[in-house]
Amino acid sequence: MNIEPAPQSAPHEPPEQTGVFTCVGIAARFRDAPDFWSATGDGLLFAFHLHAFTEMAGYAAGRRTTEGDAFWVRVAESWLEHAGRPARPGWHPYPLSGRIIAWCAALSAGGWPSELEHRMLCSLTRQAAVLQRCIEHDIGGNHVLRNATALVYAGACLGDDRRARRAIALLRRETSAQVLADGGHEERSTAYHRVVRGDLENVATLLGRATGSVPGWLNTACARMSAWERAMRGPDGRLPLLNDAWEVPAEPAMHNSDALTLLKESGYVVLRHAQDQLIIDAGPVGPSHLPPHAHADVLSFVLWADGRPLVVDPGTFAYTGPQRAMFRSTAAHSTVEVDGVDQCEFWGDFRAAFMPRIVRLDVNHRGDTVLVTARHDGYRRLSDPVEHERWFWWLPGEGVVIADRLHAGRVHRVSSRLRLGPGVHATTAYAVGPFAIQWLGPGSAPIVAAGEHSPYLGTRMRVDILQRAGSAKPGAIFGCAILRHGTRAALADDRLTVTRANGGRLSVTLS
Repeated sequence: MNIEPAPQSAPHEPPEQTGVFTCVGIAARFRDAPDFWSATGDGLLFAFHLHAFTEMAGYAAGRRTTEGDAFWVRVAESWLEHAGRPARPGWHPYPLSGRIIAWCAALSAGGWPSELEHRMLCSLTRQAAVLQRCIEHDIGGNHVLRNATALVYAGACLGDDRRARRAIALLRRETSAQVLADGGHEERSTAYHRVVRGDLENVATLLGRATGSVPGWLNTACARMSAWERAMRGPDGRLPLLNDAWEVPAEPAMHNSDALTLLKESGYVVLRHAQDQLIIDAGPVGPSHLPPHAHADVLSFVLWADGRPLVVDPGTFAYTGPQRAMFRSTAAHSTVEVDGVDQCEFWGDFRAAFMPRIVRLDVNHRGDTVLVTARHDGYRRLSDPVEHERWFWWLPGEGVVIADRLHAGRVHRVSSRLRLGPGVHATTAYAVGPFAIQWLGPGSAPIVAAGEHSPYLGTRMRVDILQRAGSAKPGAIFGCAILRHGTRAALADDRLTVTRANGGRLSVTLS
């Protein structure tokens, strides 16, 4: 049972070895002092990490040492002394949920001093009672699922069958509402999807051990979420960083012979050929009632070539400050930005308005190729309302051609970008990895610009971005072709033609 299936931070030495807690790019040496637990100067995420005790559970489940046990005994005793009474940040429902899960897991491993175990169990009773009264229905989403998961753990650990039954009922209701028909999580974050899937799988394991049976609805939800991940996982075994996300541990890339997977409810189209994979984001940025983890990224895409990430999403880096807005912006994604503004308005770190709506999505086979057409209205709020239409023409083994058109009443400024993955360097804007890049239709000369990529919260690195700007007349088509050498694309008015490496020719009318 792994209670942290998707760590938000880059791998680091565990605190029992260093005496230092590390999270989201911040490090603090443990001190047995009140202000160690009450300080929020390093941000709430770091404070939440300290109070959640996740690493104690990971330690208890692994190889233990006398020194390691002594460290965690000091930490737990310090928390009970200085933070054991309800107060923020440690008793906020989210870290409170994490701590209940972690303490239940650590105590189940045994081997702790009996006095400490007694104090922790007494505190857990109080913590569970507090959490029962402050479930995060006001926030919703993965928070409520984590609250319910914690209360299931508490019910099992404390022998409170009534609390466990109520928690299971809440978990069932929220799972039914939040897990979409295609197995995706409603917030459309690949990282939080893994968190939710991990919580549900851990509850299934816990109930199986405690009662000898697992509810059918829970097994079904776990299976659907696992299938969704298999569909989205790249040939390298990793998930793309869609919406607020970070690198989650890779899982074996199972052979998937499906050339096309349409995850209709989530809004993702997945196309594969050998070690190439394209994922098109053609769905909502999040549910209308839950925008905190949304990015302005509609009709963006990610691309693997020969098993390696070539075009990627940026990640997240931070949950507050100017970098928060930058990583969420349309300019940070491989789509079209209109008039220098985002597809939606961000009203703070966890709020969004005028979220784009997909007004058309078609997927059609043309011989051995696939043409995906989609359209969104995220720029309807402009003084001259704009709808952005985009075509993806997938040519298995050869690449993809992307074409864009604005439906508007006048000329608008546009910027199109290809955000390259870490380690993928472009010496020019016309070649990347195994592909030649053709820029189609009107626009200025493309450039190679500097950008940032964040594989984990608090971690960022430099990447290359291919960028092209220009003015788009209403109805004019522009775009780019990302094709292996020997295959070429040509655009004449609304007629797109591809000359293939084998000498064959294909044409489509973009209408």
